[in-house]
Amino acid sequence: MLLLPSALQAQDASPSAGPGGAAPSGPAPYDVFVKGADVSSGMIPVVRKAGKVYLVIATTQFDQDFIETSVPWTGLGGFGPAAGEPYVAPARIMRFARVDDTVVIRWPNTFAKVDQLTPQALGTQTSLPSSVVAVVPVVAQSKTAVVVPAAPFLGDLADINAQFETVASKPGHSYRLDPSRSFFMDAKSFPDNTLLRVSQTWTTDSPDTIDNAPDPRSIEVRMTYNIIAAPHDGYLPRIADPRVGYFEQPLIDFSTDRNVSRNVYYVARWNFMPEHPGQPSVAKHPLVYTLNNNIPLDYRDVIKQSLLQWNAAFEKVGILNAIQVQQQPNDPSFDVDDIRNNMVSWVSSTSPQYGAEALIIDDPRTGEEINSGVNVDAVMGLQGWRYKYYVAPARGLPDNDALEKQFAIDYLHAVVLHEEGHDFGLQHNFIGSMAYTAKQLQDPAFTAKYGIASSVMEYAPVNVWPKGTPQGAYNQPVLGPYDYYAIAYGYSYIPNASTPEDELPALNRLASRWSDPMYRFASDEDSFFDRGHAIDPRVQQNDLTDHPLVWEATQLRMLHGILNAVDQRFPKPGQSYEEARRAFSSPLRMYVNFATMPAHVIGGEYISRANAGDPHSSPPLQPVSRSDEYTAWKMLETYLFADDAWHFSPNVLNKLIYNEVSSFTDAGWVYSPSPRHDIPVVQVAAQAQELALNELFAPLTLQRIDELSTKYAPGTTMTLSDLFDWTRAGIFGDFQNGGIARAGVVRRNAQMRFAKRLSQLWTSPAAGTPTDAQSLARLQLRYLEQTSTQALNGKLDELTRAHVEALQAIAKQALEAKATIATPAPPPPGRM
Repeated sequence: MLLLPSALQAQDASPSAGPGGAAPSGPAPYDVFVKGADVSSGMIPVVRKAGKVYLVIATTQFDQDFIETSVPWTGLGGFGPAAGEPYVAPARIMRFARVDDTVVIRWPNTFAKVDQLTPQALGTQTSLPSSVVAVVPVVAQSKTAVVVPAAPFLGDLADINAQFETVASKPGHSYRLDPSRSFFMDAKSFPDNTLLRVSQTWTTDSPDTIDNAPDPRSIEVRMTYNIIAAPHDGYLPRIADPRVGYFEQPLIDFSTDRNVSRNVYYVARWNFMPEHPGQPSVAKHPLVYTLNNNIPLDYRDVIKQSLLQWNAAFEKVGILNAIQVQQQPNDPSFDVDDIRNNMVSWVSSTSPQYGAEALIIDDPRTGEEINSGVNVDAVMGLQGWRYKYYVAPARGLPDNDALEKQFAIDYLHAVVLHEEGHDFGLQHNFIGSMAYTAKQLQDPAFTAKYGIASSVMEYAPVNVWPKGTPQGAYNQPVLGPYDYYAIAYGYSYIPNASTPEDELPALNRLASRWSDPMYRFASDEDSFFDRGHAIDPRVQQNDLTDHPLVWEATQLRMLHGILNAVDQRFPKPGQSYEEARRAFSSPLRMYVNFATMPAHVIGGEYISRANAGDPHSSPPLQPVSRSDEYTAWKMLETYLFADDAWHFSPNVLNKLIYNEVSSFTDAGWVYSPSPRHDIPVVQVAAQAQELALNELFAPLTLQRIDELSTKYAPGTTMTLSDLFDWTRAGIFGDFQNGGIARAGVVRRNAQMRFAKRLSQLWTSPAAGTPTDAQSLARLQLRYLEQTSTQALNGKLDELTRAHVEALQAIAKQALEAKATIATPAPPPPGRM
């Protein structure tokens, strides 16, 4: 039912409205303006009139804080923001201010932490800029409120334009907003939020990426703009600590000069408000999840069980019934758009971007969460492939639908545990896999109690061991020790604390356990190995055990056996040979991942987040031993660069075709054939090899290895000479041992590409490349020229001779070229 706000029903003495609802001498009387209009009451009432939408802002709401969010209601099917994703634009404070007969809609600057009514507060008001969203006219008013157009919300508040820019494959193929095809779909108000849903049409004359719309030249994006009541409940923010992984709300601290950096970070967390803080008591503000009716029936129970499992961690800190779960009621009055509902929903996309995603809205002033949820992509229902193509062949188990289905349910359970952890503010923890030994992971009783990693926030792979080896749980079944520890940091009651700073001594004692492997934390920024930023090989995704190199070798041997025997299981009688292709492609992707992982060890250093004086703490940086680095290189040589690493049975390779499709659409999700009918194993090998070499020879990696000698004793860790010599031996080694004539196509391609890499390092090094690396590249080119000449004196077939002569020519040409001598790299931007 649409109701008039009672405060606005009184007659207003303003002059009568003129044409179009505007008063000839100012705003129209409210009761005249809303006559015949639809009015939705709530926090900020909404008026719909003559095809337009207006907001009714009470005079008491001027200069008050609201939280504004911009969230896609529909996705792009995998080509951009997903439906319901709250991270397209940050949650921002929004204020309304009246200026004459207009209202200014503003995002004020809330980055400053100051004590109100102090000189510092005055200083930040004049020093830090705000952002004006729009200035709109007051079209009607009463004694207690004004009416303004909601038209600014038809614009690109969320900067979706930037999202389309990233989707377009090249300049000139992006999309632009067409205002003539943008309109309000819905506008409604609830007690704690007012929602405006708009349809925006984005157009381009040259679509080249998005292929899942009927006409890719015209893409409809439906956006939900929410204006939410900002909390005013006496919430005490909690200061984050880098030793425990929480999402952080950054502020600039001008309230004191004791904070040298001025940066302060509040953790993002739900405010449970236990009845009796400090003793076991029921949460007065529990996190109540509502399972959307769009979740398939097969998966509702496991999702509910996963959500409720986190109650165990909160019970440990005295918060009872913290998590509750309900099914969306079949009640017309229930509305998923009411911000008080924390939804868990099922989404479908043609190109899945994730398996599941946490949805968090927090107060940018304090980090207090005001809404949480989870989106689960329909791709999760297909995860039985991991059993069919990986677990069953590895373990020698039967392949049947029931086992595949149960595996998918167990996998979904682990994923929901992970995403719900994000809802409580927890970051990823990519060092969590290092806490357990191989023997522990092979023990069903151990994994049932502690999981396969110390944290559900790890990206743990499937825990699979070869046939004949004991086998623990395949997926993470429970919360790990770190999860209980992290919840204790974020949610334990700290007695006698009236400010966030008062809590710090107690929080420091909690966070001081980083050196215990069970409680270590390291997140995304520590796992960016591709350009040389990450340096700690313990912090990586999709690995297991406290000896990951041993585990990776085990997986690689097992996967090679699975790949070589695909024809023994697939296809079954009556199946298409495309099933064999899928059964080969999925394990092959895993093989590539594991085969490149040892590169993270080369030139590595172990990072400790422990503070000085923490129990059992080590220096912040410690070297990876030279012996471990050499072991890692030998693994790369064996499983990545050797011909045998990529040699598979012809009986397998000649079955890996795909089905042809004849369709009236050329959309890639319907039919996107590769240029080759077979699996291009040689090209896959080349891509994997280049991935590893790009990491090893990135300027940052070369700089770090070159400078290890300034921190560690000779022989403690590797040198740049080691890197170049090991790589030469691993790729060109058969020049010296006479095996060049036996080199296969994989090794020949690797030799050619590395010769060109050496040439580039010498003649035109990338910015930041140390001069020592350039000198060593020149020396390696001389070795290559000499060994090529020696090899050509032997008896070679035509292809091999052509290959060796080409290598010789590359080396000579580079050595004769006028090289650009690299200059020492300047300090990187940022912290010093």
